[in-house]
Amino acid sequence: EKAAKESMATITLLEQLMEAGFSKDIVINTINSVLMSKSLDEAFSTIDLSIIDLYTGKVEFIKNGAVASFIKKKNGDVEVIETPSLPAGILSEIFLDSKIIKLSDGDFIITMSDGILDADKNFIDKTNWIVDILSKSNNRNPQSIADEILDMAIEKRENNIDDDMTVLVTKIWKK
Repeated sequence: EKAAKESMATITLLEQLMEAGFSKDIVINTINSVLMSKSLDEAFSTIDLSIIDLYTGKVEFIKNGAVASFIKKKNGDVEVIETPSLPAGILSEIFLDSKIIKLSDGDFIITMSDGILDADKNFIDKTNWIVDILSKSNNRNPQSIADEILDMAIEKRENNIDDDMTVLVTKIWKK
């Protein structure tokens, strides 16, 4: 419950600052400072941010302590997006590592919580089972892809859900 409240506060602050026009660097550093000021309560939060430029089709992934995201290309290729970093609120100075990827019409961005990625305890490289699902799936509906991943994660945990399991699938198309 505490983690859910801290996550909601982080999301609210992030949205308000981004909508006010602050740069991503200022927004993330501000969130980090707020979380650091609560250091006696051990407040920290993973940040998994994807900023899509609707004109160029480029997406910038900013991950602070967040698990891998995936891009499924229209041709079926799957790309794993990872950046090594700690969650916000742990260190006084935050290192922003981002990756920029060019998207095309028909590509998907798949983002998930660690409860999904960690569901398969048999894989050493936890991204492999997600890449396997995405590579084999011919589904072109974002909700169906999310449901397929969630159902498989629940199956792998033998219906014993002990962590948040969230999957977000975004489809990119030309207007």
